[in-house]
Amino acid sequence: MQRPTILLAEDDPQVRHMIRAVLLRNGFEVVEAGNGMQALALSRSHPADIDLAVIDVMMPGMGGLDLAVALDPQRPSMKVLYISGNTSTVAVESLASGAPELLLRKPFTPDELLQRVREALAPGPPGQAREKAIGQD
Repeated sequence: MQRPTILLAEDDPQVRHMIRAVLLRNGFEVVEAGNGMQALALSRSHPADIDLAVIDVMMPGMGGLDLAVALDPQRPSMKVLYISGNTSTVAVESLASGAPELLLRKPFTPDELLQRVREALAPGPPGQAREKAIGQD
C-alpha cells in the first residue's frame, strides 16, 4: 500500500521541521515548501498523487487560502488542512466559523497534528469543504 503524501507549506522553519518530522515518523511521505509559491511549484513538478496539503494560512507572498485556490485545478482530489497561529485575521475567523474541521490552531501537539491529518485524510469529498472554507459556497 502506498504511503499518503502530504504537501507541507509553512514559512517558519522550526514549525515546518517539527511537522515534517512528526509526519515522517508516522508513515507519511512529505513534500516540503517554505512558502506558497514554492509549494505551488513543487505540486506542479511532483509526479505522484498528493493526498493532503497542510498549509499555513499566513505566509509572506502567497498566503494559504490563495495557495489552496491555485492548487485546486492541479489537484482537485487533494484535501487541505490549514494551520494558523494568528487567530485575529478575517481568513482565520472565516475558516474557524465556516469549516472548523479544516483548521488546526498553533500551538499544537504532535498528537493533535496526527489526529487532524488522519481526520482530513478520511474518505469524503475535498472540494466541498475547500469551497466552504474559502467562501465559494
